[in-house]
Order: sequence, then C-alpha cells, then structure tokens
Amino acid sequence: MEFAFGGLKDGPVLLGLRQRGKFDRVVDLSECFLLSPDTGRLLSAVRGWATAAGLPTYHLKSHKGFLRYLVVREGKNTGQRMVCLVTAEGELPGAGLLAALDAAGVPVDTVIWTINAGLSDTAQGVPRGILRGTGTIDEVLRGKRFQISPSTFFQTNTGGADVLLDVIGEFLGRGAEILFDLYCGSGSIGLALMDRARRLIGVELNPAAVEDARANARRQGADGAEFHALDAAAFARSSDFQNLWTSPGSVAVVDPPRPGLQPDVRRLLVEKPVARWVYVSCNPEALVRDLTALSLVYHPVVVQPVDLFPHTPHVETVVLLERRPGT
Repeated sequence: MEFAFGGLKDGPVLLGLRQRGKFDRVVDLSECFLLSPDTGRLLSAVRGWATAAGLPTYHLKSHKGFLRYLVVREGKNTGQRMVCLVTAEGELPGAGLLAALDAAGVPVDTVIWTINAGLSDTAQGVPRGILRGTGTIDEVLRGKRFQISPSTFFQTNTGGADVLLDVIGEFLGRGAEILFDLYCGSGSIGLALMDRARRLIGVELNPAAVEDARANARRQGADGAEFHALDAAAFARSSDFQNLWTSPGSVAVVDPPRPGLQPDVRRLLVEKPVARWVYVSCNPEALVRDLTALSLVYHPVVVQPVDLFPHTPHVETVVLLERRPGT
C-alpha cells in the first residue's frame, strides 16, 4: 500500500492517499482497512517523526521538498511487514525513523530507504540503504514461500490470489511440456502452478523481481524453472524463445500491467499462435481491445471474473483462449 506525504508549507505533515481529482492534495489517514489494524499507529509514528524532524514534504507542482511516499507491505500468511520510505535527494536524519516505529510498538521486519530523484509521481526509487532487516519479506501462497522486494509486484489480496490461481490452473489443465509466464513479476503464478508443466519460462522486465523469482525457485526446489530479465516485447522478437513458444506442448499465462499487451506481444500471439493460453487482465478496457485484435486467431472458451478488490470498481478477469482451427 502506497501512502503519500503532503501538507502545506509550515503546516502539519499529512500522510495518506491522494484526493480524488486533486493530484497534489493528500487526505490524512488514521487507519487503513486494506492492511492490518496496526497500520494506523504506524502512520501516526511516521507522521510524528517527520514533524519532529522538520522534514519538508515533496510538492508535485514546485518539485521541492523531501518526503514523497511511505510504502507498507505485509505478508498476510507470515505476519512479516516491510516499510519503505521514498524521498527526493537529501539526507535522512539519524535513526529517528526506527526509534519512532519501535516506540509505536508496531513490529516491522525490514525498513528500506529509496530515492526518487525524478519528476514522475511514483512510489519507487533507487535503493539508498536498508535500515533494518534484509530488505525483503516473505509471503506464503498455496503452501509455497515467496520472497518479496520493495518494487516487486505481488498480488496484494493473498486470499483472493488463491482463488485466482485455482481458476488459472483449471484453465491451463495438466500435462504441458512448457509453461510460459509473461510479465511474471516474482514468479508467483508460474511457480505456484509448476505442477501443470515440466518446464517453466518466466519473463519480466523488472530485474529486482527476476532476482526474487530466481530466489523463490531455488528455495522451492523448482529445478525446471528459469526466469529472464527481458521486456515482453523483446521476448516476442527473440527467435530462440519463439521456437519454444510454438512447440506443441507449450501453454502460457499472460498477466500484463494495466495498459494491456504490448503491440509486439500481440503480434507474436497472432503470427506464431500458441494452442492454449490464459489472459489475466486487471483492466477490462485493455482486455476488450486485445481480444478484438486477437479474435481472428483465437476464440475465448470461458471468462471468469475474480473480485480481488472488494468494494471497488476494479476486477481481475481470467480468460481461457484457444487457437481457432485452421489458423
């Protein structure tokens, strides 16, 4: 969960979510229903530390200030918690942040400081230092343990992710030779479903996520898994991977970010069709666009929504696609 710093000059430090329709305004939060009840005390502790230290919050219009985001990640099945402080360039005063967290009585396994020196409003940056712990936390999904780094994508709703994986696994079936996992993040989908295929090939642009995926494969003893730090479009242009992609025993899971499939990936799917694959989409508009572009080669066999984000308009949609006869 990403909490933004905000507030007017010489006013109180705010820590919460951006106001709808006001990208430079922050709504101060005292609790968060998406995380554990301890989160309110954690936010209060960090807010108090920032105020006492006189640290200015970053302003999106003037691009001045220091504090940008506080990212909190929790392992729902392990109880582990990560706090990642994202700032602009500058110096972090002493060990005051750790002391504030300890005084609040909120267990935090690892604390990381990262720098976002750019103009883009993102809660990610270049690691500056690990203030406590290893810099990662663990989560358990379908009985398997996964390492998670600050910038690594991992399903936020672990209970819902179990349901999602059940649907994907049912759609994939069993007995495949190779399971491709495109946009694989830390490898959670592919590794959780490795019993569906003899070999797993994961592709992910984020190098930190790939390192997590490789570490997860090692700790799970998944000898048939390999992960490549590649943009999905670069993968689609690689003849080495295309030869494996088109082998009769290949199936695929494709879980792109909100913009949907890149043009080169859509082109690969059309020009070198795979017999059966599963599209996992978090954006219905991108899904409709992509399925329309792929409709001459594939037909959707079944569509199953999974509500990973209750009480919001967002939904995850899982689609099983099969190659049309004669294409």
